[in-house]
Amino acid sequence: MASASIKTVLCLAALLAMGVACRQQRTSVGDIRLEISVSDRRVGETTLLVSVTDQAGNPVEAPGSLVVRGDMDHAGMVPVFAESSAAVDGVFTVPFEWTMSGGWILEASLTFDNGDVYRQSFRYEIMNEADMNHSGMRGETSALYMRVANRGDEPVAIVAAETAAAGHVQFHETIVEDSIARMQVLDRLVIGGGETLELRPGGKHIMLSQLTQDLAPGGQLAFRLILDSGERIDLSAAVHDMVMGELEDEVEVGQLAFSQMWLRPASADKAAESH
Repeated sequence: MASASIKTVLCLAALLAMGVACRQQRTSVGDIRLEISVSDRRVGETTLLVSVTDQAGNPVEAPGSLVVRGDMDHAGMVPVFAESSAAVDGVFTVPFEWTMSGGWILEASLTFDNGDVYRQSFRYEIMNEADMNHSGMRGETSALYMRVANRGDEPVAIVAAETAAAGHVQFHETIVEDSIARMQVLDRLVIGGGETLELRPGGKHIMLSQLTQDLAPGGQLAFRLILDSGERIDLSAAVHDMVMGELEDEVEVGQLAFSQMWLRPASADKAAESH
């Protein structure tokens, strides 16, 4: 009996120690950072990719459940809600709808399994079709993502990108200032010697607009990158709703290795197609 009691105590102590260790390793609310990438900023349906990372930029595994509330920045509009309880590599994919053009405020509320809640707000300007035609950013847009590893000692800069599928290509970065997200245009993408550049939802990416052809899931996009040396590199990316794991697509060109190349589906700009 005494031996059985000792074993019981030891088992309880081990379980308690494991529980303490798990609690110590759990990411706290204060360590969380949210970023939102939006597939389309026109009135209508869109997809929100909400990335949950720690302060070091690492994806948070099993971050809990997410609720997004959308309000216009003026009174009188019914809020729009969307939610998701499944994240892949720390990224929630959330269908959403912009019901009107104008200024929007999205409040993302992340609820952890222990009941803790983290909230962060983001601001967006949503346009209707007439606004987009006037601004020159007509039609659907998509974003191109990839991983670029520089296996040399010297830095390399990508100074331009082009594809026959889009009339307008820019380097963008999603930045958050005072809990407000906005897009910043970059003139180049620099990869230091021995470093890796990650183009991903909610971070740096290549924005494609004024599309001249549909980008359907399962398809491929041919594109070209131009380096500061003048070298031109022709590559191809797969069209996916969302990448759930590692792609086996690595391409080596000189000291650079390109991999995880994908972009979101989108429809062609009919106005651009007709020209």
